[in-house]
Amino acid sequence: MEMAVMKEEIHFSPEDQQFIDRAIDFCQRMGERAVLMLVGSRAANFADEWSDLDLCIVGDKRCLSDEDRRTYEQSQQLFVDRGDYEAHWSFFDEGDLRAWLTTWPSEMMWIIATSQTLYGCSTTAGELKRCFHLYPRAIAESKLRWMFGKYYYSQRGPLAMAARSHVEMAFVAVGNVTEYLCKICCIAERQPFPYSKWLVEAAKRTQLGAMVYPSIQRAVDGTKEFLNPPADRHWRDWVPVKELRATLPIVQNGLKELGWGCDWIDNPERVYFEETVKRPEP
Repeated sequence: MEMAVMKEEIHFSPEDQQFIDRAIDFCQRMGERAVLMLVGSRAANFADEWSDLDLCIVGDKRCLSDEDRRTYEQSQQLFVDRGDYEAHWSFFDEGDLRAWLTTWPSEMMWIIATSQTLYGCSTTAGELKRCFHLYPRAIAESKLRWMFGKYYYSQRGPLAMAARSHVEMAFVAVGNVTEYLCKICCIAERQPFPYSKWLVEAAKRTQLGAMVYPSIQRAVDGTKEFLNPPADRHWRDWVPVKELRATLPIVQNGLKELGWGCDWIDNPERVYFEETVKRPEP
């Protein structure tokens, strides 16, 4: 196995390169199909000065030492940290990982889809990316319907909490609406969404995200009105409430533009009661 040529050259500090070399040494012992991938914010080109070095090794668990095998069987992964919480890798057995990915776990799908191969069997990484970078349409619609109901409910009653002197909950409500809205943006294009740290950044890069992100920005900027409620306006006209509620027709039209020509888009209340309330998140 050889070092891979990355699509976009990423420079590593000497400390990071030492840790990568340790990961390569481990990867070399994990079978012919083993691969070491850069994952997380650096691989997705979301990195900033705070970004960790996140690595993933996919291989054959039968190659693990007895001690590592026992640890792996307990948690279905083997996690190795450099000791400073800033560099780490996780090992997954290829068969176990494929079985997990067939349940369409969004965050892990995103990790695989945005990964970049550093070393090892590029075929393994390529197969995983090809099979699991998008939801099948039926899976996407199931997730989209549930999330659409959650979004609809969250931008209704909960946003009124500041007017009822529950300011803290009003801030929570803004966060919830933003979260569900951003997840809808990703799922609408059948893309898995990332963990919360990069959710807004990923959503902004979608077609629907480009439409709703200005409203999210204005809503967040306007949350100061929760702390100092305008005396001359009804709470429905406070900026966060008005802006986030105004995203509903944008979302409905945007979903239709993306090919989701479904009756449920025009019946969000029914979706909430028939889908979101009755079953856990798919």
